Amino acid sequence: MRCYFLLKRFNLPVSFQNTFTCVQHKRNIYDDSNLSKREYWRKRYNWDKQVKMDWLVDADEVSQNLEPKIQQLRKKTGEVCLNILDLGCGTSDVPSVLLKRCKTPVIIYCVDYSEGALQWQKGLLEDLDQKHGNLLSNYRLVMADVCQLPFKNNFFHVVIDKGTTDSLLKSKDGHQMAVSCMKDVHRVLHPLGNLWQITDEDPDIRLLFLQSIQDEANLKYSSSFEVLLSDDINDYFLYTIKEDSLDKP
Repeated sequence: MRCYFLLKRFNLPVSFQNTFTCVQHKRNIYDDSNLSKREYWRKRYNWDKQVKMDWLVDADEVSQNLEPKIQQLRKKTGEVCLNILDLGCGTSDVPSVLLKRCKTPVIIYCVDYSEGALQWQKGLLEDLDQKHGNLLSNYRLVMADVCQLPFKNNFFHVVIDKGTTDSLLKSKDGHQMAVSCMKDVHRVLHPLGNLWQITDEDPDIRLLFLQSIQDEANLKYSSSFEVLLSDDINDYFLYTIKEDSLDKP
């Protein structure tokens, strides 16, 4: 049984919940530390031999959920066009599906440190042949490390993290890498913007992790979640992290 349902169902005391989540937070059940290594992804994303796939949740499902949220965010910010960062885009269809369907004007920045992944994204996005959901929408391909983003402060209205933090956390020093990534995301995120994390990690674990990053990196934000998709094996969650605008420089 998934741990967050277990805690809800039996109404366990806070002291036990904290102990339980701390144990789960170690994430040492499987050895998949390669997921945080550049060389692993360089080999996996050999762009001329790539097989189409999307991690965790299908791009159509993601787009359907995010499109109305993006529209609301545009009204909230008053911007003509929103800058969206796909953090560690890999070979996901999310950028191309959003660009094709989203009626809100957006510029999607696909960021990955794998050349193969960016070559794949280039093929997907060029295949759209400018058939975007909005004539003002466009995309950029950027090779960069997600822990050292080459963008100015407060540049992005939306940051989409679909499994990237999950990959970082697989490393032995994954927690510190994730802290570094979150600090830089905080730097480039607009004061009214949203970070959306898509993962199969239970709220009991992820929310504790997000709180620990606030404490360690001296950041201020609020976190919430919703179930994005459920199947017979897993629940997939969308976590919304909103900056405390008073804490932004």
